[in-house]
Amino acid sequence: MAASSSVFIIGAGVAGLACGRVLAAAGIDVRLADKGRGPGGRCSSRRSTFGRFDHGAPFFTAQDPRFASQVQTWVEAGVLENWQGSFRGQNGSDDDRNRYVGMPAMNGFVRYEADALDAQFGLQLGPPKARDDAHDLYTIDGEAIGRADYVVVATPAPQAALLLPKGSALQQAAAEAEMLPCWTLMATFDDGIALAGDDVTEPEDGTFHQVIWQGGKPGREPGNRLVAHATTTWARAHLEDDADNVASMLESALGLEHQSTHRSAHRWRYARAVRRDGQRFGIDLDARVATCGDWHAGPDVEDAWLSGHELGHHLAQQLS
Repeated sequence: MAASSSVFIIGAGVAGLACGRVLAAAGIDVRLADKGRGPGGRCSSRRSTFGRFDHGAPFFTAQDPRFASQVQTWVEAGVLENWQGSFRGQNGSDDDRNRYVGMPAMNGFVRYEADALDAQFGLQLGPPKARDDAHDLYTIDGEAIGRADYVVVATPAPQAALLLPKGSALQQAAAEAEMLPCWTLMATFDDGIALAGDDVTEPEDGTFHQVIWQGGKPGREPGNRLVAHATTTWARAHLEDDADNVASMLESALGLEHQSTHRSAHRWRYARAVRRDGQRFGIDLDARVATCGDWHAGPDVEDAWLSGHELGHHLAQQLS
């Protein structure tokens, strides 16, 4: 393809943005759109009168040297910070990994990347239509959005399956990918109550995956606020339950001495990807369609970033 090739990325989460960054740096015309109201996705934060709740990913680590370098760039830009908190796993032990949180909220680094690429939000697209060696893009309401030589689908697998060419290997892979749900409790307690404990714990009772106190995170408002992520087993058993009932059940399961002054629950239907073997991304050169995201690579922020980053480099080579 010519050097003036264009790429449209559907999904402006960590993976899509990582892909877009590489393509833009290679001089390729790239455009990103996301159906969400704003940047964050599963790195979202929720504002409240009690303070922020990072109710998606609570933090992340950086093991791969490429991602570690990117993390340092975000730290220097002031949109990420190392969280020097206390962490207790199920076996009571901790490790010496650096854990990072977005600033001033968990989605801070995502917003930084989205702004750099001028990503559009609140724009839900339908399946691209292949015509004359290119793709026409439309919203689900039929509004024409533009045309691109290549389309990257960087959404959760169940959503990707609806956007990819019917009957294609990419669509089949997306349809077969396993995404696990999660229910998340957000609760506030009286500031006058002393609630001792670690910043992050991983209980062994089978109900909770992690319990995270929010006030100790860098840049967050003080106060007794917690986020508790249920295990995928618990979430599956209560997936269609009423959110208020879920919040009540989860708070009771915490077994705290004091009752919350406010509580709510959020359902993540596609919370965690089950790691797949093989490539970190998918690509169909003949159809000019590619996929990236944590459902290819694994459940963590680093996995999603590496998926998009590697696809970006692969596409840049194809389009140069």
